[in-house]
Amino acid sequence: MIAPKIFKIIIEYDGRNFAGWQKQAAGAGPTIQGVLEAALSRLCAHPVQVHGSGRTDAGVHARGQTASFATPSPRTAEEIISGGNSGLPPEVAILEAKEMPPDFHARFKAIRKVYDYDFAISPIRRPLRLGRAWWVGSKLNWAAVTLALPALLGEQDFKAFQSAGSQTTSSIRTIYRANLTQPETDLVRLTLEGSGFLHHMVRTIAGQLAEIGRGRLPATSLAEIIRARDRRLAGPTAPPDGLYLAQVHYPL
Repeated sequence: MIAPKIFKIIIEYDGRNFAGWQKQAAGAGPTIQGVLEAALSRLCAHPVQVHGSGRTDAGVHARGQTASFATPSPRTAEEIISGGNSGLPPEVAILEAKEMPPDFHARFKAIRKVYDYDFAISPIRRPLRLGRAWWVGSKLNWAAVTLALPALLGEQDFKAFQSAGSQTTSSIRTIYRANLTQPETDLVRLTLEGSGFLHHMVRTIAGQLAEIGRGRLPATSLAEIIRARDRRLAGPTAPPDGLYLAQVHYPL
């Protein structure tokens, strides 16, 4: 019997027309995992189960989602990319494929993740940003937002930024990096790199930072809300439009 090969793939997708990453019951709408498994199953000529590094919600995008799957097929990494992409919808693409050691698993081996949240800052709403960034207008005080960011760093209990009803056993996470950049004149990007993220954590932080930028809360409120561990004190959850899973890190 041929031992299966383990492949790691890096995927980019526009999540607007999908019901998130994870496969769901029939009728719930297409998912990223579902279309990947269908394409790779046809390519490899057997049912393929794809394991993602983590779930993304409906409407959330990825620049560097990572997944893994096992196959006894003789397909090469190059064929996984070209053949897999030929069977995928235009909103989803396999950017890279690499054969990995037998114990590799995209979810359980991940050690850090990087998320971006994009804010559209044009004074007038731009239709071509629709679904890809959260339009907040041009009047936010980004200097105040920058002052708030250091409060996120380090190992802390982020229960205040966890969605209600989450079944996660621990809300302690470590944030290694929190910064703002401006990749385009009408776009501000929040980047968070951490050991892991709670459900809706990045979107809730983005919502809180928008409240600070609008002057509704002081920059010090971020640290106070983290200490309080109370979701009711945090700002609104930002929409999924601006959220991107940017990169997943693994041990060397």
